[in-house]
Amino acid sequence: MPVDIILYALIAAGLVFWLNNILGTKNGEEKNHKLPSSDNNAEASMKPIDKNPNIVGLNTNVGDVFSLPRHVKIENKTAENNLLDIAEENADFDLEHFTSGVADAFSIVVESFADGDKETLENLLVKPVYEAFANEIDARIERGETVTTQIQAVRKVDIIEANLKESIIYLTVRFTAQEICVIRDKDQNIISGDPEKVTEMVDVWVFGRDITAEGPEWLVYETRDDEHEDHKTPLPESKN
Repeated sequence: MPVDIILYALIAAGLVFWLNNILGTKNGEEKNHKLPSSDNNAEASMKPIDKNPNIVGLNTNVGDVFSLPRHVKIENKTAENNLLDIAEENADFDLEHFTSGVADAFSIVVESFADGDKETLENLLVKPVYEAFANEIDARIERGETVTTQIQAVRKVDIIEANLKESIIYLTVRFTAQEICVIRDKDQNIISGDPEKVTEMVDVWVFGRDITAEGPEWLVYETRDDEHEDHKTPLPESKN
């Protein structure tokens, strides 16, 4: 067997394994998804926190309960208090696990949209959001346009809202990322972007997890612009 075929097979197998670790696998009508861990001990990172009836107090903050990456911030006291309330009532709510991989999930969704990778997107987005992304991909193909996107870095992850509605935990996250995005027409002429220029994109996404489901699975429930940029990957604004 040629060496290049073996190499491509290994790369494909590695990508499937990585995606399964990030947001899980599809199972019938329901999807099981897992945000990735930043360390190699995935089992330890997914361990639920112990329920603590004294978790919320006058001087308690999220930093006292969870160890968060430096680039992750809780934007306001309301969101912080809601996170603490959710943690108090749901012992398997693992904010550390969520924040350790949410930036990677963001990068994968954005780049998969640019690549037209519907299969990956279907495993990461709730159905209405996936349909909005898929429709935009189809429209882009019909126009003969192509999008090339590389996320250079996710600089900031700000949790701006946290809510528990019925059985679903919703975390609203603002991403500030640096990317290179180039849009070309059917003749491969550049109609937007610069392959040598890094630009900033700021998006707000809503992630949700059903607390009645097994395991810490999260899906994207909404995507929207937070700031108007002159140029960015043209993600559709969508919600469940």
